[in-house]
Amino acid sequence: MSLTIIRPSNILHATEDLSAGVLAFLALATRELVHSGVQQTVLYRPGDEPAALAAHFDPQVRLLPIGGAPEHGPWGHLKSLRVALCEELSSRHYDAVHFHAARAGLLGRAILSGVAGHPPVYYSPHGLSSLNRERPLASAVAGLMERVAALAACRPVGCGHGEARELERLTHRTAAVLENPVDPACFDVERAPHEQPLVIAVGRACEQKGADLFAELAARFIFAEEPVRFVWVGAGDARHEQVLHAAGVEVTGWVSPEEVRRHLARAHVYVQASRWEGMPLSVLEAMAAGLPCVVTNVVGNRDAIAHGITGLIGGDVSSLAVQLKWLLDHPQRARELGQAAQRDARQRFHPQRFRHSLLSLYRLHGQPAKAPRGALDTATS
Repeated sequence: MSLTIIRPSNILHATEDLSAGVLAFLALATRELVHSGVQQTVLYRPGDEPAALAAHFDPQVRLLPIGGAPEHGPWGHLKSLRVALCEELSSRHYDAVHFHAARAGLLGRAILSGVAGHPPVYYSPHGLSSLNRERPLASAVAGLMERVAALAACRPVGCGHGEARELERLTHRTAAVLENPVDPACFDVERAPHEQPLVIAVGRACEQKGADLFAELAARFIFAEEPVRFVWVGAGDARHEQVLHAAGVEVTGWVSPEEVRRHLARAHVYVQASRWEGMPLSVLEAMAAGLPCVVTNVVGNRDAIAHGITGLIGGDVSSLAVQLKWLLDHPQRARELGQAAQRDARQRFHPQRFRHSLLSLYRLHGQPAKAPRGALDTATS
């Protein structure tokens, strides 16, 4: 049964930037809400977003850059975000404000705590840095900031069950689970693996995504004279790009979603070497394309992959290397894992199901929606 909007609705999304995972999530989420008649504005700080940003969004989504570019520092961004939020809330009716990513969530909740009569507030971190167990001090500081920010009224939203549990631990508030959607085009990717074994990763080359670990993995195969090609689809900070290049990894720079799907079609294995995750959209896209995945043993990756059933999970670079080599040497088993991953992705991450969950989360429906499988809390509670 489809959900019916019972009144004209308007959602305000705000984020610190529109790069990588947050951009992909918002592009899909806003598109699904547009299909249900919801009006939306996206506030963002100009920075690393693609040059053709508008092409990622439905034309009906209003994109509003916030003043205070990255070089102005956090205080300049705080002031600009405050002005933009207050202007929007005073000039338009909004049914909800949804902050995306940690910094926007911290600043935005602090700002709205002093604004009377604001609409319900939602917060999606899209990858809590407090989940990074390799940096205990930084993790503890990030967790403390989340606890302080939770003093302001808001509904935390995890993009996976593990992130939702961490949000509940930090905020002592009931967290909703809104698993990331996948572009339907990913399910239609026609697999045509390259003649030479090809291993890819997709996203921003940075510490969180483990670009240096991917580079180490590639270097091990090159040192062993294995004829495997490693490609990082995306871009990132200069240091991690240099590490990738030094290890013999090809770095494509930012490419269109269509080009990402072409890389997925040609690859033999997808590797996600993240140090922490909420729910890695790039892994979900690889699953939807039927590409076998090898991922690190962190919260979001475990939420996406069932070890030995829809992919393989490794604890360190050595185990990732062993599992990757095994998949490359056993193409039939790799195909079976990819097919199982695709079936699971179709059930869990299809946009139609995601649309129902979104409407239920914002309470913009006429009929109750089915919550994501195994959710800690239904969105309508």
